[in-house]
Amino acid sequence: MNKPVDPAVIREGAILDQGSMTGAQALVTMLLEYDVKVIFGVPGDTSLALYEALYDADGRIRHVMARDERSATFMADAYARLAHRPGFCECPSGAGALYSVPGVAEANASSIPVVLFTSGISLAGEGKGTITEMPHHTLFEPITKHSSVVNSAAKVPETLRRILRIATSGRPGAVHLVLPTESMGDRIALGAASLHAEAECRTYPAYRTRSSAAAVEQLAAHLRSAERPAIVAGGGVNHSQANAQVLDLAQRLGAPVVTTISGQGTMPDEHPLALGVVGDNGFHPHAHRALEEADVLLYVGCKMGSVSTIKWTLPSARAGRKILQIDLDPTLLANNFENTLSVAGDARLVLEDLLQQLPPQAAPASAWVEELNRARQDFWTQSEAQLKSDALPLKPQRVIHELNRRLPSPSVVVSDAGTPTPYITRFLRLSGDGSRVLIPRSFGGLGYAIPAVVGAWYARPDARPVGLFGDGSLGMSAGELETLARLDVPAVLIHFNNGCFGWIKTLQSLHSKGKFQSVDFTPGDMSKVAAAYGLAAWRVETPAELERALDAAFAHDGPCFLDVVTESLVSDIPPVYSWLKSAGRDPLHG
Repeated sequence: MNKPVDPAVIREGAILDQGSMTGAQALVTMLLEYDVKVIFGVPGDTSLALYEALYDADGRIRHVMARDERSATFMADAYARLAHRPGFCECPSGAGALYSVPGVAEANASSIPVVLFTSGISLAGEGKGTITEMPHHTLFEPITKHSSVVNSAAKVPETLRRILRIATSGRPGAVHLVLPTESMGDRIALGAASLHAEAECRTYPAYRTRSSAAAVEQLAAHLRSAERPAIVAGGGVNHSQANAQVLDLAQRLGAPVVTTISGQGTMPDEHPLALGVVGDNGFHPHAHRALEEADVLLYVGCKMGSVSTIKWTLPSARAGRKILQIDLDPTLLANNFENTLSVAGDARLVLEDLLQQLPPQAAPASAWVEELNRARQDFWTQSEAQLKSDALPLKPQRVIHELNRRLPSPSVVVSDAGTPTPYITRFLRLSGDGSRVLIPRSFGGLGYAIPAVVGAWYARPDARPVGLFGDGSLGMSAGELETLARLDVPAVLIHFNNGCFGWIKTLQSLHSKGKFQSVDFTPGDMSKVAAAYGLAAWRVETPAELERALDAAFAHDGPCFLDVVTESLVSDIPPVYSWLKSAGRDPLHG
């Protein structure tokens, strides 16, 4: 069979006439033109032509086999977040498409450009009771920016260009393409369709947009007049790679920076203007104080959703306070608060233009910022007892403390949305060395961390991945332990073993009078499960065992698994603002 045409033969947007190629070969040739390095997926009987074309690409595109389609989409999601390139995944028809839904939905709602290919049945078999027949494109329409079918091989190139423009431009998001048997197996003449790529869409955000000069001037005027300005950095800062601009702006204004969970890592955590996470989950009391006491609040790349605003009660209503918002999606501007000024545009470009309007020198530290830093120091002093506790079962805080002491530079920390999240957002410390934290924050599905470390490793081989998760997540993704072992991904996996769905059990404790229903597991030694898959594994029950296991894991150059027996969230309510209030405690001082 013909091999995919080497990109070297492409000249001026058209390929030389060398006969014909299949639709699958055209697709792979296009992927090479878009500089795609890896695609995550699960094989099926409808994807034979695609796999053959990938095989004939001579390793220029790495196919990473996952053990579950959901895992493949989580891998692509993590890859895209860290590589700032579209993440590609594929799966077969029928159940494969169904299993892909959670990861695609999470990526789309989180503004991550994940591209999913589902291999459809033959068009000739539609309506005849063909096994796995399903209208894939309608399944994904509600949870993607775009979902469609390619009904002919000749349409493959232009359709791929179109969906990549959709995925990477504006507010990025997930896209889906159904590839029926005919569109992959039929042949097209080489001169019939151009196989060129659009360079702008190899990365994201593509086609960045500036705001108007007048809007930027107004923004600068509001900030210059502020006595106590503060910046709220959301996930859009990380997506836009506007971290350096936020740091520069904060220093010129002398403004403290607080972040949402997705905005973690915007600034080095030890910087005197970096005050930590705000909102309900894993908040810092001094960050809340900065938000409440500011007279001008600048939100950058932040949706102002329910968690970061504690159901739209933070900041509280106050006469005279100005709220300024920058977001690339105009539909999110002033969606939940009455803005003084809304600025539509890419975060990095808007901030670059804004910095041109402000004095270049750093502002001196104000008495207000100094007071906030004293409050921050008091917080960390008061937290030492938890962070260094020798209590058994081990406190999750102690686990994060010991992890902080050993995190390599740089590193990528991936967490599931459950048990580890409030402890990571409150206690994990990043040094501004390119390290990142990834937590699925749109739908909060479990089973993300273990497969996501695979995508993280392929995106950032310079940064060792660390995955944190609880029992519920492990039960949903344990099969990917084999994937880590097979690929020799040097992840350090930390399992918070508390024998329950800890998040839900705590809610039942607070709101259902302790009537626990279907939340407890049979406890077991999960290090034996990991070892059976070929990972270096340790069972951890004491502080000394934790320290020894972490030292050994970070010294090991392959995948590692720590099964850490930890205290249940029910026993000691984690730092979740609404939970502490429900328990009758003062979240900011108790």
